[in-house]
Amino acid sequence: MEEENKHLPFNEYRDGADSLYAVSAMILFSFGKHAVDTKDLIIRNFIARSAMMLKGIFKLWEISDYQDAWIIYRALLDRLFHLHDLGAKGEFCEFDDWSFFEQYKAQNKVKSDPEFKGQAVGWVYELTEDQKLRIKSLSKNPPKWGRPKAEDVAKSMGLSFLYKYGYDFASSHVHPMADDGHQDFYTLTRLEPTPRFPNQISVLSNSILASSVILQEALNLSSFRWRRVLWDYLEQMRLFLEKGAVAYAESFLKLGHMFPDTELCEKVA
Repeated sequence: MEEENKHLPFNEYRDGADSLYAVSAMILFSFGKHAVDTKDLIIRNFIARSAMMLKGIFKLWEISDYQDAWIIYRALLDRLFHLHDLGAKGEFCEFDDWSFFEQYKAQNKVKSDPEFKGQAVGWVYELTEDQKLRIKSLSKNPPKWGRPKAEDVAKSMGLSFLYKYGYDFASSHVHPMADDGHQDFYTLTRLEPTPRFPNQISVLSNSILASSVILQEALNLSSFRWRRVLWDYLEQMRLFLEKGAVAYAESFLKLGHMFPDTELCEKVA
């Protein structure tokens, strides 16, 4: 958590987040030009989820829903820690099997519940022949993958502060607390005198940082070789968060001129 007077104005954070969102989209389109295996498919989807979550955090901030912004920030860090752990252990296929099997079990539980008999119908509950075969195989040998501990992963990354002052701090907003809704009461009613509430703008800078680290992890772990300008951009984005320097805008413009005519990546042989 940073001191209040070290933060930038909202509009500057929004400009930075908008550029990060746009760069993420360029990278996603680059993935879309190539056939991808399970690992790269998961990495691609993590980038997409991160970009959408960052956009959501800023939308929530704009309607003064600060608590939900912190909740999504915590979920964003959870994705960062998962992605790093998957890459460190090389367990993308195991994660894919586990996810598929867990989602099937949850869906099948609804279908098998007498209370929902006749209601859990439609294409979303239907399985293809390939999916049926996969379920049969996984049922015989259930996946043993388990979710990583956020604190352990953050420590292994040398980023314990992201757990202590990010994930752990934001967790206090996930579960009900006695003062839940206190600030929301005054936001909604506009009654006076309004108490002084803590400045919540750190969730914006923290979210940009987390999203940029996810993007860096994703590029490092993917099976592609990416253009140097993307690494320059990410480095300059960190400098922006630390000192307010907007050098990232130059790299962003370079990417804008390159895209979509120039390939941003090539498959590693």
